[in-house]
Amino acid sequence: MLSAAQIYQSFPGIAAIGQADLRKLVTDVWEWLGAQNRIHQDPEAIPLHPSLPIAVHGNLAAHKRAMASMATALVATYAEQWRIDLDLDEFLTAVYLHDAAKVIEFVERDGQLVATPGFNHAIEGARIARRFGAPPTVAHMIAAHSFAGPLVRPRTRAAQLFLFLDAICLPAFPEHGDSAVDRHLRANSWTAPPVPADTP
Repeated sequence: MLSAAQIYQSFPGIAAIGQADLRKLVTDVWEWLGAQNRIHQDPEAIPLHPSLPIAVHGNLAAHKRAMASMATALVATYAEQWRIDLDLDEFLTAVYLHDAAKVIEFVERDGQLVATPGFNHAIEGARIARRFGAPPTVAHMIAAHSFAGPLVRPRTRAAQLFLFLDAICLPAFPEHGDSAVDRHLRANSWTAPPVPADTP
């Protein structure tokens, strides 16, 4: 089972969440998920996706640490440049919870780690977060954070920015094969139009 100590070791930025109830929410959700699927006992060993090797694309923990760092800068920048106040505690809570449902999505089959077909980690993650008492604003950020599967349209400025933030912190680039954009398009059965011949 994942312990609070392990969770803080991989995600030390949880301590920057000012509200104690939100910090507890993060560890409670991760501990519960770890008990549901005991193959994931180390956050550093969870890939972004079974099709994205950690050696090339990094792990889920690095994705969250990067998002936490960028969220901190993003909230400060929006306040400074446009006087738009965003709740950093809510952003950080969503950072640490938005992909947590992958703990139950990624299972072992025939000795290989695979993603459960049809499992929507964003929507399921939001449901789990709400069950543990997440504010509706945080749950919506989680539900609307991913292009993988049916798109949940962001209805708030925070959720829209969080959707973009998630994609920025995915090191899946065209030179690796499928880029983050390609994966998102395919997940929604979108087909990109042909590129004009004179496009650089």
